[in-house]
Amino acid sequence: MAEPEPLGLWPGLAIGSLLFVLILLCVLGNLLVILAILIERDLRSRPQYYLIFSLAVADLMVGLLITPLGAWTTLRQKWEMGVTVCDFWISVDVLVCTSSILHLVAIALDRYWSITNIYYTQNRTPQRIFTMLFVIWVFSLLISLAPQFKFLHLKDKGFVSRVENQKICLISQDIAYQVFSTSTAFYIPLCAIIIIYYKIMRAAKKRFRRERDRRTLNRGVVDDSSVPLKTSKQMDFEEQNSSPTTQKYIATSGEKNNNNYPTNCSSPILNKQQNGRQFSESNNKSIHETSPNNNNNPPEKTKKLYSNIASLDIEETEFKANENFKNGINNNKVEESKQQLINFPKHLKNIAEKGRKKRSGKKESVETRRERKAWRTLAIITGTFFCCWTPFFVLSLYRPFCINLTGESECRHIPPLMEQIFNWLGYLNSALNPIIYTIFSLDFRMAFKRILKKALFFSKR
Repeated sequence: MAEPEPLGLWPGLAIGSLLFVLILLCVLGNLLVILAILIERDLRSRPQYYLIFSLAVADLMVGLLITPLGAWTTLRQKWEMGVTVCDFWISVDVLVCTSSILHLVAIALDRYWSITNIYYTQNRTPQRIFTMLFVIWVFSLLISLAPQFKFLHLKDKGFVSRVENQKICLISQDIAYQVFSTSTAFYIPLCAIIIIYYKIMRAAKKRFRRERDRRTLNRGVVDDSSVPLKTSKQMDFEEQNSSPTTQKYIATSGEKNNNNYPTNCSSPILNKQQNGRQFSESNNKSIHETSPNNNNNPPEKTKKLYSNIASLDIEETEFKANENFKNGINNNKVEESKQQLINFPKHLKNIAEKGRKKRSGKKESVETRRERKAWRTLAIITGTFFCCWTPFFVLSLYRPFCINLTGESECRHIPPLMEQIFNWLGYLNSALNPIIYTIFSLDFRMAFKRILKKALFFSKR
């Protein structure tokens, strides 16, 4: 069989440039994640970020140990390093790629336990995370080294012939080994990731609803009772010209009797003035209505209601009592103003209901946006993993059956270009992981900015 020819000048430059950018992104991205966790105390002190750190180490090894030699082989279109180097390179490839995939499962489990178990964050000690990491790396090592144990007979007979004669470096094509390795390194983790993130989304959705219901229950209730409202001088209604006494009127919702009941209101408030109109508001106001009898005895009844008036969309009501009295307004105007004040609580209640409905709509839209953002994040994580690794592992599972059925050392009807693209899609996942698993974290984004600013500062010196 004739050896394949290397790529031409221009195709080689184009493909080489593309692969160089991919390798550079893989190395720099994962190195930035590692530095951020090592330098930033806030990140270093959180055990959950140890998983991200170990994932970045695995992906950095892909960028430093696997992809450079893979790029050279792609450009040369053949393996030129011999059997021993091929064996070592393939073993390291399986080790770091399997470890990277299993880290994604561990991160998904950590997130799921954090949401569904209120005690997990308290029990998430460094020792527990280190145990998870130990299992990941040891299991990955066993998968990668399994073909090297001769007593297992997991290395196919055509391995040496492929490397020496056909210049193709492939992992063992033994059917038993490929079924075992692809299942444990991809198919089972893929199913686990999909199920875990689906459960995470369901748990997050329930949590969003509980938070929304809790906020709804915590809101103030406005009813027909009148409220002792602590008012300011702007709300004092002084009868200076038409009456010898001075009365203060505040909105009440009780029924008006035959007497003019003075309403006494006092407490500090926040005065707000806008467009020449003044009104009073506070975050938590108690409005008391006192109703004395004709003999000026103590109040017969006091009604109390708490409401979050400051958060309501209250229309401005302008009271210019002092000015009206000074201008000699007649008693009809005075009675009309009093009636407006008496009816004010009903108006206030209507506004409160409208405000509560408006806030409820806003809260629902906020919850919808949060839920949509969570779905988008999980879709990006699972979608990227699926798109990058599925083609490679489907081909990996198909190839050994093809080779054993034909009795040859390679599957001739698989186009070499397709095989190379599928390989590099898997390596691409290692370049995307540092982006996917950190870009949604504000802590990582701030750490990246500080590191890049320091690097830029020292580069200018």
